[in-house]
Amino acid sequence: MEKMFTFNPSSYAREFTEKGFVLIPQGVTEEFHNYMVEQVENYRQPKVLKEFAIGNKQQSLFEFPDNSDSLNQLFEMVGGVTGLDSKRLVLSERHIKSYESDAAPNPLAHKDRYASEISVGLSIHVPKGSKLVLYPYDHLEVNPFNSAAGLRASFSPDQHPEGYLETARKVVYSDSPRDVLLFRGNAVWHLRSNPANTVNLYLKLNSFNCDPIGEDPTTEMTRKRTLEALTMSDDVLLNLIPMIGRRVDYVHRQCTRQWDEIFGVVLWGESHFTIDEQEFAALKTMDGKRNVRSVLAQMNGSTNQTGCLSKIRRLAARGVVDLVPALD
Repeated sequence: MEKMFTFNPSSYAREFTEKGFVLIPQGVTEEFHNYMVEQVENYRQPKVLKEFAIGNKQQSLFEFPDNSDSLNQLFEMVGGVTGLDSKRLVLSERHIKSYESDAAPNPLAHKDRYASEISVGLSIHVPKGSKLVLYPYDHLEVNPFNSAAGLRASFSPDQHPEGYLETARKVVYSDSPRDVLLFRGNAVWHLRSNPANTVNLYLKLNSFNCDPIGEDPTTEMTRKRTLEALTMSDDVLLNLIPMIGRRVDYVHRQCTRQWDEIFGVVLWGESHFTIDEQEFAALKTMDGKRNVRSVLAQMNGSTNQTGCLSKIRRLAARGVVDLVPALD
């Protein structure tokens, strides 16, 4: 398969910068659309992601074509449209979403998980009357949770968005097969009205090394390289870039009822992993640019204390930190 997209990403960069979203008609090639249709028709029941089913919407894991550069094409397209560095993009979700024939015509709006800095929707099958509804101008706080349900559950009844979305400015699209939509998924309330029998592929990406549910095909390799780095000398390790691990769901500090503070990290689907205050501070300095040497200096004002480096090694061994080479 040669091409996924029909357009020059830079042609839509200004529109995305100005509005924070863009719809690109017929942006998917016929060849890639046919590939998506075939996968929808042939996906096996074991690939249905029951844990991610929402109401009358089923989700299945999308598989990129074997021996293709489709993932790189996706990163380059998103980088070109949004201005994000394509080399830093991580795929955090790749779901085919299929609405059942009895899907509710007026579903509640939601925001995508925190890891969905940019959501890309590829329209596969869109019956007449099915519409995309975005609220891209108001109430743009980022969802801090790695699920849409987590955000809604955090609200008290008087904070539910249905009240203020009644007066929020909205954009309504009647999309068609092969259309491409890009928007800030974790910040923009959105929904699909009259969704029955609609099928889309949603690809969610971010520029901050976040893949909690492990759906980027390169995440396993990133973890492998981190473990390999831990076998190297301190001199080599000091020049690598430490980043908060891809599978980290959240970092937190909690208090007991006696107000004793506990610092911890939770990887997706796992239990609390205790860290100390110095490790907590170190994680806050990891911006994808500082190397280990620089992070150590932030930790204790010195670059050569073995104890602090051992803490970085401990966090990396647990998956709390990824160790990657510096980008050119």
